[in-house]
Order: sequence, then structure tokens, then C-alpha cells
Amino acid sequence: MAAKSLLFLTAVWTVIAEVPSLLEETIKRNPPTNIQISFGSFGEYTLSWDGNCTCEGNIYYQLDYKYLDSNDSKFDSFYLQVHRKKMNLELHRGIFAQVKLLYSEDNNAEISSNWTQGTFNLPRNSFASVYNLTCIFYGNMWMNCTWEIYNDGPEDAQYHLSYRKMHSNNLYNCSNYLVAGGRNIGCVGHKYDLALSYELIVCISEMNNKTKLPHCRRLQPSSFHKLDNPINVKINKSTDVVTWKLPEVNYNPICYKFQLNITNWSNGDQKVENVSATKYVISRDQTKKYSLQVRVLMNDKCLESTIWSDWSKPLIIVPDAKDMSVLIIAAVFAVIFVALVLQLVFICIKFTLVSKVCQPIPDARKKFKGLFEEYNGDFQKWIAKNPQLTTTAEEDTLVSVKEL
Repeated sequence: MAAKSLLFLTAVWTVIAEVPSLLEETIKRNPPTNIQISFGSFGEYTLSWDGNCTCEGNIYYQLDYKYLDSNDSKFDSFYLQVHRKKMNLELHRGIFAQVKLLYSEDNNAEISSNWTQGTFNLPRNSFASVYNLTCIFYGNMWMNCTWEIYNDGPEDAQYHLSYRKMHSNNLYNCSNYLVAGGRNIGCVGHKYDLALSYELIVCISEMNNKTKLPHCRRLQPSSFHKLDNPINVKINKSTDVVTWKLPEVNYNPICYKFQLNITNWSNGDQKVENVSATKYVISRDQTKKYSLQVRVLMNDKCLESTIWSDWSKPLIIVPDAKDMSVLIIAAVFAVIFVALVLQLVFICIKFTLVSKVCQPIPDARKKFKGLFEEYNGDFQKWIAKNPQLTTTAEEDTLVSVKEL
């Protein structure tokens, strides 16, 4: 009896041991084949492949793909039990895809087949003749999209913008185009639905050539959300605290981050400070002139954006006169004092020269009293009437007359 039980257990163990081996052989011998892509509409494509697996349980197809124009080697991966996957793609960038058959247990033990790979890189003229499609979404639910046209784009081509939500067939069309040279180059001032603000497929179609695929981009509006610039930028000069406001506050205050651009006018130096609140204490030389601007962005704590708002109007910060250094004040007074002294010296020199050049002519009447009044200038008569004059006086008078 014991011998029969032992033989039965041995047979069961042999079957159990052979199951993983048989499963591994089945998976490895049945890799998927013939991976291909089919075109849908407005950015929707289907990757499919052939295979013998009726997958269930822990058996899957693993599908990976990445864009050819990206330096990022990371794949987007999907695990499927069917032979196809419908996806929204920017196919104009070209993609590399690979698929394999995979068995995975809860303890992470895996058995897989070889990869089947495919590269899908269509010629540029397979798509509408546009490039550099960019969109900006504003807080008031307006969007602006622009694109450029290749030089070899048809002169008579008309380009139309359409968009839809991910995994939805409801299509929306642009309501207002920007035109240049008779061709649409942008969709501006278009009002979009808040319900579409999660992820969109935006496509440009070449309407007069239906054989061309649309040029499409997958966009997360929050990543291209542009806020209005801050307003009411002010500074408290006693504390150097700068404050500002947002025109509209639609989110929690922790959702915003700011940048301050501070320019020193004396040397042109610029400094950009990152700030997380609506006030900031700046560092400045109070004897110098500055200008200051602020801009805002949604941060990664909420709906992270890649587009800053415009800069605010410049706040001009003039030097504080009361804070001028003693040295500057002394220098000003010294300059004023020297200017006054020089002016006084100039005046003195000017009047001294005038007095020397313009000497008065001596008046003989003061030296010879009565000579002209009484004797009509007759010197002999004047002498005769003045006998009291001494010889010295006469000599002196003669000398004076000689001088005359």
C-alpha cells in the first residue's frame, strides 16, 4: 500500500514539475509577429500584431513604444490580453514599437517570448505641411494656437484646427483664425470648455488634400496655462518689503510661484529671485536707483505649467535722500563752498584791477588854494600875496607844480 502511494505522489510531482516547463516552452515558441499600424482620425491610431495566444490569467502581451525624435529612452508600456491597442499619437514624430508575450506570477517570476519590433516613420509629406504647433491656454478659458508652414507647403492650402478630448469622438473646431498671406497660421481668441482642460488632441488638417494625415499634438492644457501678470506692485522703503497682487485668485495660494526681476540702474546688473508668496524683502543699496518686475506661474503642487505670465509693469525705486551717506553730504557742501570762494576771489580780483587802471587825475585846486579862484591861475600874484610861505614850502610847491 505504501509503495502504491509513493508511486502516485511521484507521478503527480512529475506532472506538476513539467507544467512550468511546458508553459515556458509554449510562450517562447509563440512570440507575436507582424506588428503594424493603421490610421484612424485626428491623431488616433491602432497598433496591432498577429499571435496564437488566447491570453487569460497571468498571460499578457506587453506593448512598448517611444518617439523617434526624443532623447528619452523611456518607453510607455501597456499590458493587454488582445492583439491590438488604440492610441492617440503624434505620429509625425515617428515611433518605435515592440511587443512580446509575457507570463507573470504574483511573486514576480516571469517568462517571456522574444520581442517583435517595428519602426513607423512616415515621410514628412504624409502629413499637413505645418510644424511647430503650440498652444497657450488662459485662465478665462480662452486659447491661442499658432503653427508654421513649410516652405514647400502649397500656396493654396487651407489649414483648419480641430481638437477633442482624449478617448472621445466629440470634435471641436476653431472659431477664429489668424491669417497671413491668405493662409491660416493660428487659432486665436477661441473659447474652450473647462471640461476639456485635462488632456486634448489638437490637430491641423490640410483641407484641400484629404490624402494627408493631420499634424497632431497631445496637450495637457494645465501645462500650457498662462496666468495674467501681477498688479499693484509696491515697496515699503522703510522695510524694503515688496508686495503685489494677482488679478484673479482661482486657486489655493500654495499653487503659485513668482519671480522678481531686480535691476540696478547704476551698473545694469539684474537679479532674478524665486518666491512662493506675494511679498518679498529685497536687498538694495538705498543710494541707488532700481526697477522691479514680478511674474507668476502655476507650480507642481497644483496644475504645473511651463509658461510664465508676462512681467508686471516696472516699479521704479528711486534713491532715498535721507539715507545719503555723510561723505556724500560733505562732498556736496565742499563743492558749494569752493564755488562761493572762487566767485568771491574773482570779484575781488576784478575790482582791484579796475581801481589800478582807472587812477583819478590830481586836482591842482587842492594844492594851491585861491590860485585859480582869486588870481585866475596867475602864480606870481598868488606868491606875492602869500609871503608867509617858507623856502621849504616854495620848494614843495615847485615840486608839486613840476609834477603838474
